[in-house]
Amino acid sequence: MSEDNGFYDRVKQAHVVPLWRVPGTDSPEPDPIEVPYVWHWNELIPLIEEAAEVVDLGTDSDRRALNATNPGRAWGTTQTMIAGYQLVMPGESAPAHRHTPAAIRLMLSGSGQTVVEGEPVTMERGDLVLTPAWTWHDHRNDGDVPMVWLDGLDVPFIKHLHAQFYEDFEGKQLQPTPLADSASVERFGQGLVPRGLAHDRPHSPLTKYPIGTTVDSLERLRESMGDPEHGVSIDYVNPLTGGPVMPTMACAMTLLPAGRTGERTRHTSSTIFCPVRGDGYSIIGGERFDWSERDFFVVPTWTWYEHHACDGSDVLLFEMSDRPVYEAFDIYREEHGA
Repeated sequence: MSEDNGFYDRVKQAHVVPLWRVPGTDSPEPDPIEVPYVWHWNELIPLIEEAAEVVDLGTDSDRRALNATNPGRAWGTTQTMIAGYQLVMPGESAPAHRHTPAAIRLMLSGSGQTVVEGEPVTMERGDLVLTPAWTWHDHRNDGDVPMVWLDGLDVPFIKHLHAQFYEDFEGKQLQPTPLADSASVERFGQGLVPRGLAHDRPHSPLTKYPIGTTVDSLERLRESMGDPEHGVSIDYVNPLTGGPVMPTMACAMTLLPAGRTGERTRHTSSTIFCPVRGDGYSIIGGERFDWSERDFFVVPTWTWYEHHACDGSDVLLFEMSDRPVYEAFDIYREEHGA
C-alpha cells in the first residue's frame, strides 16, 4: 500500500469517514454489544425498598423505579428498551404525566391501580397493563402492602430518534377518573369488537390483559394441542388489528410444563423475559442462566437461547420484545435449531 500523504488527516478535517475503515459495515450477521444477564428479584427488592426511605414519591421524584442497565451498554437494558422494578408504597400515589415513550407494566407483587386516560385499572399479580405513548397515567396504592411491577419502556429507541417529549399533568396531580374500572376490558376484552366504536390510535385499545384470562387461554391451548413438548405460547394482541399491543413493543406469555425444554431459537429482535410462575434456567449464547419467579433477564438480538422448566411446577414466562420495529421495516429474521 502506498503512503497516504496525509490523506486520512484531510478526510478527518472534512468531517467525512472512509467506508473501508468503518467496522461492521460488511458483517455477515448482527454482532450486538448487549450481553445476556439476569436481574434477580431477591437482590433488587431490598434496594428498591431502601429507595422508599431515600426518595419521597411526589416530592423528590414522580416515580420510584430502578432501571436495569445491560453490562454491555452504558445505559439501557437492550438497544431499544429499558426494564426495571417500580414501587409504590401503601397510601402513596405517583402523579399523572405523559410522554412519547410507551410503557408496559407487569404486576408482580401486591395490588393497586393505574389510571390511563381517565380509566382506573386495578392491577393484580400477573396482569399486563399498558400505558401507550402520550397517554396520561398515574399510579395509586390504597392498600396496605407495597405494589411492585416490572416496567418495560421503549425509551432508548425513542431517545435515539430524538422524539422524546414529556408533560406533567396540571398541578402535578392525579387525573380525574370519569370512566369505570377497566372499562376498556368490558368493551374490547371478550374477543368481540363493538361496532361503530372508534379507536384511531396505533396501540391496543385494551388497557389491561388480566392474568386469569391469559392462564385460561394457555391451559385450553395446551389441552387442545395435546400438551406439546415445547409448551404453548400466546401473543397479547390489539383486538382491532390482531397486531402487537404497541407499535414498538410486543408481548407474549409461554406455558412451559415442568421438566420441559422450549425450542432453541434466535431472532433479530431483542427480548426481555420475566417468569411469572415457576423456576428454571435458560441457555443463552451457550451459557446457563438460572432464574426464579419475578426475576427478569435479557436475550440480545440474534443470540441462540432455549428455556428449561425445573421439575415440580409449570413455568409461566412473560416476554416483551422490540419485534414490531423490525417487522415494520421488513428486517425481522428468526431461526430455529434442532
